Amino acid sequence: MAKSKSKAKATKKGSKKKSSNFFRNIIRWAWFAAILGLLAFVALWLLVSASKLPDTDELENPKYDIASTIIASDGVELGRYFKQNRKWVTYDELNPYLIDALVSTEDERFFEHSGVDPKGTVRAIVFMGSKGGASTITQQLAKLFFTDRSSNIAKRIWQKLKEWVIALRFEKRYTKQEIMAMYLNKVDFLYNAHGVSAAAETYFGKSQEDLEIEEAATIIGMLKNPSYFNPKRDAEVALNRRNVVLGQLMRNEFITREDFDQLKVLPLDGSKFNRRGNYSGLAPYFRTELTKWLEDLFNDDRYLKEDGSKYNIYRDGLKIYTTIDTRMQRHAEQAAQKHMAIQQDKFFAKWKGQDPWTYEADDRQKNQRRGSLNRAIRESDRYSRIRKRNLTKISQVISKDIENVRLLDGDIRRMINESKKAGHFADLLRRKDISKAQASVYKEIMASSHWKMLRNRWSLFQTAVKKEFNKKQKVKVFAYNDKGYEYKSMTPLDSIKYHQMHLQIGSLAIEPNSGKVKTWVGGINYDYFKFDHVQNDRQVGSTFKPFVYITAIFEQKFSPCRAVKDVQYTIPAKDPYFKLLDSWTPKNYDDKYLNTEVTLKDALKASKNTISTWLMIQLKNPRSVREMAERMGISKSKIPNQPSIALGAADLSVMDMTSAYSTFANDGVHIRPIFVDKITDRNGKVIYSDVPESERALPSDYNYVMVDMLKHVVTNQQHLLETTFGGKTGTTNDHVDGWFMGITPELAVGTWVGGDQTFIKFRTIGDGAGSKMARPFYLDFMKRIESDKRIRFNTLAEFNRPADLGIELDCNVYAQFREEARKEQEEMDKQLDDGFDEELEDEIDLELDEEFDEEFEEG
Repeated sequence: MAKSKSKAKATKKGSKKKSSNFFRNIIRWAWFAAILGLLAFVALWLLVSASKLPDTDELENPKYDIASTIIASDGVELGRYFKQNRKWVTYDELNPYLIDALVSTEDERFFEHSGVDPKGTVRAIVFMGSKGGASTITQQLAKLFFTDRSSNIAKRIWQKLKEWVIALRFEKRYTKQEIMAMYLNKVDFLYNAHGVSAAAETYFGKSQEDLEIEEAATIIGMLKNPSYFNPKRDAEVALNRRNVVLGQLMRNEFITREDFDQLKVLPLDGSKFNRRGNYSGLAPYFRTELTKWLEDLFNDDRYLKEDGSKYNIYRDGLKIYTTIDTRMQRHAEQAAQKHMAIQQDKFFAKWKGQDPWTYEADDRQKNQRRGSLNRAIRESDRYSRIRKRNLTKISQVISKDIENVRLLDGDIRRMINESKKAGHFADLLRRKDISKAQASVYKEIMASSHWKMLRNRWSLFQTAVKKEFNKKQKVKVFAYNDKGYEYKSMTPLDSIKYHQMHLQIGSLAIEPNSGKVKTWVGGINYDYFKFDHVQNDRQVGSTFKPFVYITAIFEQKFSPCRAVKDVQYTIPAKDPYFKLLDSWTPKNYDDKYLNTEVTLKDALKASKNTISTWLMIQLKNPRSVREMAERMGISKSKIPNQPSIALGAADLSVMDMTSAYSTFANDGVHIRPIFVDKITDRNGKVIYSDVPESERALPSDYNYVMVDMLKHVVTNQQHLLETTFGGKTGTTNDHVDGWFMGITPELAVGTWVGGDQTFIKFRTIGDGAGSKMARPFYLDFMKRIESDKRIRFNTLAEFNRPADLGIELDCNVYAQFREEARKEQEEMDKQLDDGFDEELEDEIDLELDEEFDEEFEEG
């Protein structure tokens, strides 16, 4: 029994010894594994560090595409140019709610760790990510800059290690504040919203600094997955995620339980969502033209970066300070919408039951009008889709076999015509419509095995186009309503006609004493009609007459009260001054004549073609009028060297005309129009600034004569505005174009209204005159400006009237002087008849005539 007990004790002791050795071995192996793991990790770390990583320069200067900002003269952002819509925000500018929400949700120990959070990493490994991820804000920034997420586990581990290395480097080079700002500026929130600033504007229609705490929580909540937690795509999911972020804010004691309970029940407001494009918002036509101007500017070697490369408006974060006033611009666009909606309703009513494409048109005109319709069809997206379906494959096959192939519609039609009637190519070559090389390629295609297939595909394509464009369906078209569109049941061909039948507007407002463009309205709706009508040349009609009048008054020293008989005047063929091939005898617009004398002031008001012709005859050539117009800002190369310019035969733009009329408003001094004050780079350095260029075109006294005449023209409308103004209407042949040029001491406004195609017009002058088509817009626009107290438009301003004005502007006084002079002349003639010999009489008459001319023609 004792032996048995002793044996049991020995066995127990041996067992303890074996157990102790086992645990010691486990500990030893654990230490060995830990040391080996640490060494492996260090080795792996060194391997990752030595692998291809961003160099120091790239880390120091991470590449952002930053949107360039267009800024209006009143400090409001007018728009942006971007590939990625990103507006840079510094840490100091960040909304505190965004900072608190980001730290609470994404990285609670952000301000404590050095780029990698050991505690978070261990927690993520132990709980397999169920209680939060391991990535710090710095690591997330590194991932955004330098690595793409891989679905392969091994590659993902390697990427994670690279993120750690990069994160630690970031932490060495940047402050925590800089890292946070970089991260929030880098994130893509979808819908062209890159960075929190763009996200705030896109989803909530406000600047990020104005976000409420629940809005900031929504944006930070999107960081986890901008697509899944997107308030636009799924408001309920985004709302739940927002409340998780609010919960984290409460957990980290940024808000109280009471705050959380109040905030979590708030609805998610998505009513201000607005996906931003390069040309969305105010003044889209202006910004389109500005783009072209900037591209030309930065192609100039005077405006290069320090490294010699060209500036890129879509990536370089420039600030473009323009002269546009957003308050005035908004009034101009609203007035245009109101006026053009009225004109369009009237236009459709007048054309009801009629087809402008065939109305009073001969065969040649019908072909031209059909041509404009066919061009519109070919330019449509629908046509492009049908063409791609039918012709892309055969075009690719032919291009592989035959060099220098071009298969535009016109090319295929030429080959079809040649196949129908030999000799078509020869005619084209004779007219130099094609080159010999083109003809050779055409013949090679027609001789190839592909020709039959090309003809078949072309035939199928034409059939498909005809069928598709004549099939009645629900079509989205432009409309004057809050949405800017509506759906109508019509064929796509009818929708093209419908859009072509819309009247357009071009209007520009210039500050005369600075040349700064304040408003720019290029059309009725940029989404549907992208062509700008401010820079487009159209016939100007009677709005050109003031240049003829002021030239004659200045050069011939005519008084504005000079009376001229209203009868038809003729410039005969082969006149030594004008050298016309045929006689020219223009009519008044209504073919009616007073056959009595009318003053120049009244003639301009009534827009008498007869008097403008008479003035041109007195000037003896168009040259002086063209030179006067050039001094006022219109290139004389655009003005024909013909007497018909007296009636407005020149084709000029709204920009040309408004620039010239601003000279009248500015005491006879022309200032070249500008629409950009300066441009700075992303660091605030000025890289471009505009210096106004001015030239005195007219002496002050003669300029005021024209101002007074323009005021006389609008006497019947003066009571409609508080501001003193002058103006001139213009209506071209067959009332195709309607104009109104208006001037005040502080603003010159030019407006054109008409159709893109010249046959899109009212059929009577009662509807198509400039006084109906353009002047109402001007009056409404000016009323809006006058009543907007923010603009502080000076309604009491007066045009400069020289103190020593020696020209009589009151035609009643002028007439009285002339009558008294006539009576004196008669009395002297009587005395001469009674007492002087004929030779002395002639001498005295000549002397008196000279005195009379000097006294009354010079004022």
